[in-house]
Amino acid sequence: MREYIIQIDFVNCPGLGYEIFRITEKNNIDKIAMEVIPNHGMVIQFQCAAEEQVTCLVAELTALKNITSVAFRTQMPYQEKEIELRTILNSVNEGVLAVNKEGVISHINDVTCNILQCTMEEALGLKVEELVGEAPPILEALRFGHISKLKKWQVTRNEKVLQFLSGSIPIRNDQGEIIGAVATIQDFQQVEKVILHAEKANRFTFDDIVHQSPSMIRLIASARTVARNSSTILLRGESGTGKELFATAIHAAGTRGKNPFIPINCAALTESLLESELFGYEEGAYTGAVKGGRQGLFEQANGGTLFLDEIGDISLRLQVRLLRVLQEGSIRRVGGNKDIRVDVRIIAATHRNLEEMIRSGEFRDDLYYRLNVIPLVILPLRERKEDIPLLAQHLIRKICNKIQKPEVHLTKESVELLVTQKWPGNVRQLENTLERLINLIDTTEIRPEHFWDWTDIIDHTALKSSMINKKQQTLQVNIPLCDEWPHLRDVVANVEKEVITSVLKKYPSSRLAGQVLGVSNTTILNKIREYKI
Repeated sequence: MREYIIQIDFVNCPGLGYEIFRITEKNNIDKIAMEVIPNHGMVIQFQCAAEEQVTCLVAELTALKNITSVAFRTQMPYQEKEIELRTILNSVNEGVLAVNKEGVISHINDVTCNILQCTMEEALGLKVEELVGEAPPILEALRFGHISKLKKWQVTRNEKVLQFLSGSIPIRNDQGEIIGAVATIQDFQQVEKVILHAEKANRFTFDDIVHQSPSMIRLIASARTVARNSSTILLRGESGTGKELFATAIHAAGTRGKNPFIPINCAALTESLLESELFGYEEGAYTGAVKGGRQGLFEQANGGTLFLDEIGDISLRLQVRLLRVLQEGSIRRVGGNKDIRVDVRIIAATHRNLEEMIRSGEFRDDLYYRLNVIPLVILPLRERKEDIPLLAQHLIRKICNKIQKPEVHLTKESVELLVTQKWPGNVRQLENTLERLINLIDTTEIRPEHFWDWTDIIDHTALKSSMINKKQQTLQVNIPLCDEWPHLRDVVANVEKEVITSVLKKYPSSRLAGQVLGVSNTTILNKIREYKI
């Protein structure tokens, strides 16, 4: 028995289908499958013993009225669609897996098979749990209609743990009923490589550090030199001076530049969370731990650099664990009993006085000596004022590009005003101040009055001259010319009241007045109450 497939094209008319089936019965045709092509014709798959039967069948069908053609095909239409769908699925870069309403795998592409280390023949027809483990996200989509974004998942196959990212969405018919679900699958290691590649593309280098002051020139020269080896570096400097920028530049310039650079802010996490982030944990280490455990940042940074920002804020217990890593080059996961060797360069940073913390018992001296192998001190902005004009214009360009606004420039007077400021928040404060201003003004140049109107910036030079004159006038007015002199305390109180009153007229807030007079806003508030201003 040989199989044949014919396509019958016709002009639709009543009774034609009956005639076609009558002719197939007459010629003893064993029909296997039939598929209707809407508004066009039908395709019949059949088998018969002799070729003469086929010739006779085609001749009789062609002779029927309203039949326009009879032709042989190599595949049924549904088979061609299946091949077309499989080709499309295999042409995409991510894995695709679909299930029917019973949760049985109906489609799977080659990428998914590679990630899950199975063949298409093995996977098709399986319950999805048998392939990807219990309670996979795709079943949430199938049973409840939930749409889930990519999240990490893992399954053990052939005694090997396979990690991947999966997201899922339900498949609905025209009536809105769920008839299946489809999941996208991405290899976890491949995603990590893509992220790492993107991080490398966006990574800062020493050339990105805007500077012209002699102190920064010397510091960058030193940093370039020490970047070539793997010794531990401790970056010191106030908040906002750019310690992480230096850390990324050091990493990029070193021999580990092609490997991971992983930063973590030690002050941003609780002790237990920081511990699990740094060292990872084993399965069952605590309630809510991910099945199979999790790598810590030390393992993820293996071969590269781990940047420990705000190192002065870690607890004494974690200081002991960190000291062990620096001494022995190995870590132990939370809840684990196995030492894992790691090759990681440590760059630490802090704005705190570690020496004072050692004296008060808040920081271990042995850890300090392990971290302070190569100390680099980044000066605050007020001590490298030569950098402010160049840095300000660079930040303006960056901000204008970010908010898609035409670039503005600083007037000479504005530059001079910026240079006179103390900038306790350093570069971060300068950037925030400029961004606020650029959002509020609608001119092409930034003038001093813009700063006075919209920011906390003060003209110290003009203010100092004004205050000297005011103090002299106040003293001359309030000291009576008589033989009985008032108490000195009363004279001081009168002067304070007059000065504070004058300053508040120009700077109507306790915070600004406190900045002008060099005291806290609490002191100003107390004086306001005391003198009933």
